[in-house]
Amino acid sequence: MLSNTNNLKAMDGVKLRPRVLADVSQRDLSTEVLGNKISFPVMLAPTGTHQRAHPEGELASTKAAGIAGTILSLSTAASYSIEEVAEVATTPLWFQLYFFKDRELTEILVRRAEDAGYGALMLTVDNLGARSTEREQRYAYTLEAERILKNFVGVELPNLPNRDNFGSSFESALHWSDLDWLRSVTNMPIVIKGIQTAEDARLCAENGVEGLVVSNHGGHALDGTEGTIDMLPEVVDAVGNSLEVYVDGGIRHGSDVLKCLALGAKAAFIGRPIFWGLSVDGQDGLSHILEILRDELDVAMGLCGLSDIKNANPSLVSYPGSRNHRGGLIASLDRLVELLEQGYIERNEFDSLKAKLLN
Repeated sequence: MLSNTNNLKAMDGVKLRPRVLADVSQRDLSTEVLGNKISFPVMLAPTGTHQRAHPEGELASTKAAGIAGTILSLSTAASYSIEEVAEVATTPLWFQLYFFKDRELTEILVRRAEDAGYGALMLTVDNLGARSTEREQRYAYTLEAERILKNFVGVELPNLPNRDNFGSSFESALHWSDLDWLRSVTNMPIVIKGIQTAEDARLCAENGVEGLVVSNHGGHALDGTEGTIDMLPEVVDAVGNSLEVYVDGGIRHGSDVLKCLALGAKAAFIGRPIFWGLSVDGQDGLSHILEILRDELDVAMGLCGLSDIKNANPSLVSYPGSRNHRGGLIASLDRLVELLEQGYIERNEFDSLKAKLLN
């Protein structure tokens, strides 16, 4: 199945559990990511060439993020340069990095981002350049000739990436040990984008990164993966409090954001909605998208009995296999009855396990 479809279906499969009489007259949507306070837990994911949607591109997106009090992560493949975007920013910026075969180019981009005041480096690791998804084959996209990848303009190196060879310029031999080199050229905290398993999440923690993004590249890189919100619980369990966990993929409503935070994410990233807002009305259109998400999140919090988003927890949601899911609970109780009837457990053990399930 198409992975971008899985993202949406998985999000829909997680259900909110409304709570009442909880005094939610005052609600706080703000949180902190890597020590920076944001007004609500939605950030703008690194998506390339915003000029596809509006002439002001990332400049408009950055201004909208500033008005909303949140963070934009600038793509390596942006329509405007690292420096141009930094000039209009009023809130912190992160820089998304593709690790290129040309390590000198990689270092130049990292140092420019740090010099321009970017607050974190987001290393994308789930894209080898070539994509094998059915969606890519059906709706092949080629960057228009007039769209310039501005971060490479003025870089005096041979064989710079361009619209024809961008993906093939990525380093496919990247290894965890390369993080040591990356730390040697920057003091920015490092966030790994593209983690989809508990195993890789633990490796992130072992290698000392400050954060990770549960992401399947919006479903663009590999078909047949789980939806990202289905991946989230095992990743959160794997890293505990050792680093911050974020998630993207399939987030279309403020209620989706609440689901993500209930399952352990610190914040959620949006991608496609950025283009929807820009294409309708540039900066104002994207600002409206962010306002809608904020308002929906605020209402969802109130109806779930939550007054502070930082207190979101798994009791707010149910999903197949969770203890709060009615189907999962019934199946578990049925299994306990079978074990009792077959003599595998005693009555006192049955009563104890049943009580734990129902608590």
